[in-house]
Amino acid sequence: MIAVLIQLGIRGGTLLLALVGGILIPLLIWVVIGVGFRQLLAEWRDIRRGLLAGNLACSINVDCPPGYECAGGRCVPVSVT
Repeated sequence: MIAVLIQLGIRGGTLLLALVGGILIPLLIWVVIGVGFRQLLAEWRDIRRGLLAGNLACSINVDCPPGYECAGGRCVPVSVT
């Protein structure tokens, strides 16, 4: 195949580029999707870690997720007494 491309000259390079691009672009789409899911999971873990450590900042109770209340500018779990 390379010998045929050499004979074709510039048109052969264009053909090779089109073939490589046609093969790689669908694969790169899946790579981008995978990286996006990985980033989404990493951000979710960071938010969860901050929430469990009590490091989520707030100014009023509405800023905190359900089951948490704002105390001293931080979301803390609601204590049932």
